[in-house]
Amino acid sequence: MNEKKTKIIILLFIFISGAIVARLLYFQVFARDQYISYIQRQYFKKEKIVLPRGIIYDSNKKVLSVSVNTLKLYAIPKYLSQKQKQDLAQNLSKIINVSKYQLLAKLQSKKGYVVLADNVDINLKSRLLLLRKQLKAWNFGIIETSKRFYPYQSLAGSTIGFVRKDTGKGAAATEYLLNDTLGGGTAEISVLKDGKGNPISTQILKKAKPNYHAVLTIDSNVQYIVETALKKLVRIRKPKEAAILIMDSFTGDIIATATYPNYNPNKYWKYKSHKNIIFHNAYEVGSLAKPFILAQAIDENKLSKFKKVFCEKGKIIIDGVRIKDHKRFTYLTPEEVIIKSSNIGTIKIALDLDYKQIYKRLRSLGFGTSTKTFPGEAFGLLKEDLRPVNVAYTSIGQSWTATILQIAVAYSAIANGGFLVKPRLIKEIVDSDGNVIEKTRIKIKGKVLSDKSVSWLQKTLKLVVEKGTAKTGKSKYFSIAGKTGTAQKYDPRIKALSTEKFYTWFAGYFPANNPKFTIVVFVNEPKKIKKWEFIGGGTVSAPILKDIVDRIMYYYKEKPDKYIAKTIF
Repeated sequence: MNEKKTKIIILLFIFISGAIVARLLYFQVFARDQYISYIQRQYFKKEKIVLPRGIIYDSNKKVLSVSVNTLKLYAIPKYLSQKQKQDLAQNLSKIINVSKYQLLAKLQSKKGYVVLADNVDINLKSRLLLLRKQLKAWNFGIIETSKRFYPYQSLAGSTIGFVRKDTGKGAAATEYLLNDTLGGGTAEISVLKDGKGNPISTQILKKAKPNYHAVLTIDSNVQYIVETALKKLVRIRKPKEAAILIMDSFTGDIIATATYPNYNPNKYWKYKSHKNIIFHNAYEVGSLAKPFILAQAIDENKLSKFKKVFCEKGKIIIDGVRIKDHKRFTYLTPEEVIIKSSNIGTIKIALDLDYKQIYKRLRSLGFGTSTKTFPGEAFGLLKEDLRPVNVAYTSIGQSWTATILQIAVAYSAIANGGFLVKPRLIKEIVDSDGNVIEKTRIKIKGKVLSDKSVSWLQKTLKLVVEKGTAKTGKSKYFSIAGKTGTAQKYDPRIKALSTEKFYTWFAGYFPANNPKFTIVVFVNEPKKIKKWEFIGGGTVSAPILKDIVDRIMYYYKEKPDKYIAKTIF
């Protein structure tokens, strides 16, 4: 080989080497990100999975809400033959109970990656793996993920809330309240494929944070008792809304929250509303306000058991406004004003008091302020208006509103000796080994009713149930104390209070002789059973009391406290 040829070969080698180096430099430096992105598109697929959350327990450690492992099924259609697609759709539909035509439509997609099914039972995994092997459909993939499950279906549904399928986060009620504690959410996984598109492995790109579990104050057994009673009432009265709340009178623990409407968190997307009316709505309270007006009169020394109140034979005019009573009462003792629930009697007592102190009393009992127990909790409306006509309406529970929870807190103060307790829904937070991480303390906000007024109210409210407006709810075995309430609803069509639409209430506690539990029964627009029937707290809300009280007390193995019951047992 002559010298000229040698130089040409050397130059050619240098040129080729330079070109290779330049090309490598281009790939590795200048076009690195572009080609990595291309490779990832070819060999990796990022997919979102739902991470498990902590468990929600009731007060007895029964599981109310739990994350269960599920499967997500996917395919890469372009690497499946037409016969594989047909066979996969045919056989897969039988296993996961999804239409083969629906599956085939997805498999015919021109997309590089399709999700065939989500939230598939993890117990089907072995059958699915066998199917993939039999069909040699290696581009049919299986990813483990999770979904939220509520074993008791709709029991306490509006209080527990739900977790969204797409985000893995709580979107309502307690699930939302405890997002930071229970964890969950979503993570991305990367599905690694070989050059032919066959899946090789999966890698989690974001690991789940440690989750804790929550123990609620709800007792699912009591919850079942009150929901059963509420369903019966709804079936008979066909109301717009209704609720029953049971609360520990001394600790503020919320034991049961039955609501109508309610929903099943397992199928949350089928319901238009996810409200819990116990916390989210405020209503006029009617005659439930009257005991607190009498308590103020006692503390101002404006009440005498020897002095009767003239009730104007059922009607009174204040500031040019006529206010009526439900009966034509003449003279009533202060006790009888409450027992018979006289509007005029209460108004005349209220107008003799310090108007500012009336509003101060109501605010001290928690009205007009959120308890900060539940997400989105309503405040209620309590506007101070010192005109006599407004004080009159305020005294009989009209012109202001309160939540069902606020009513329970106020009546608990009568039951427990005059103390305002903060409601408690979350009892404690525990780790996976059951160790207590955080405990919600019982909080007493202060003394809001004097011993003198409490003593008088406890005695009088017991008589309301024994022989007054709530006698339809009287139990043979256990003493009950409380007050009925009825409030006319404003009808925008006639621009006046309706004579057909009412809120009906009962609020009280049991056993009256040794208080333990506060109960509130609320019904919005109950229907009449008979045309001549009078709609009110005594005819609608009180009658279900005896069944609820008896069943709850027997559940807690409490002995009857009435003499007649003792002779039977």
